[in-house]
Amino acid sequence: MKISENSVLDFAEGVKYRKEDFGILIVSKSTPALSLNHDGEFLWNHIDGKRSVSELIEITEKEYNKNAHAKVTELLQNFVDLGLCVIKGSELA
Repeated sequence: MKISENSVLDFAEGVKYRKEDFGILIVSKSTPALSLNHDGEFLWNHIDGKRSVSELIEITEKEYNKNAHAKVTELLQNFVDLGLCVIKGSELA
């Protein structure tokens, strides 16, 4: 499913993660272990099932003081495509 700027993401059922020196390590039922660097960790830590994609972009741009629209959108879409995150409300469709 394709995300939009209004999409609200939450973690998929069964996704677990832990802090590591390099960032975070994510494991799920549907994918092998995945590591995120500190930039990816920053974004991951702000996914809360309440913030929209546009809010996550804004938070990231404020933190890094640069345009991050394309990179954040791509990373969030990858989270959905890999089954690590779900678009809230879409599981009812």
